[in-house]
Amino acid sequence: MVVRIGLVILGLFHLLNGLAMLLAPVAWAAQVVHLAAPDHLHLHFIADIGMAFLASGVGLLLGSRNAIWAVAGATWPALHALLHVKEWILDGPPAAGGDLLREGLGVIVVGVLGAALAWAHMRKGETQ
Repeated sequence: MVVRIGLVILGLFHLLNGLAMLLAPVAWAAQVVHLAAPDHLHLHFIADIGMAFLASGVGLLLGSRNAIWAVAGATWPALHALLHVKEWILDGPPAAGGDLLREGLGVIVVGVLGAALAWAHMRKGETQ
């Protein structure tokens, strides 16, 4: 039950993040990546990533019932987390405390947690 609740919470988190990226990309960019006035290319890129987060959110929500969906939904956030870990190793973590917290919790911890919950769901054999 805890695994399923965690998957729903993470699914909603990714779904809401994806919707924010699609519906308010300028505000999202200003807050998350400190990009004050994104150009067309940035807005397109934000929308691309927003759709990936929407798909992950839906996958995790469906994954609360079926572990295969949980794995599918957790894949993008887990890979995204690995990319940020690689950047932290090569370039160091963000200097600003808020960015460190936002990236550490909102990207890395959330990505790893989703993968762990999907794995736990698979281990229980809940694929139906």
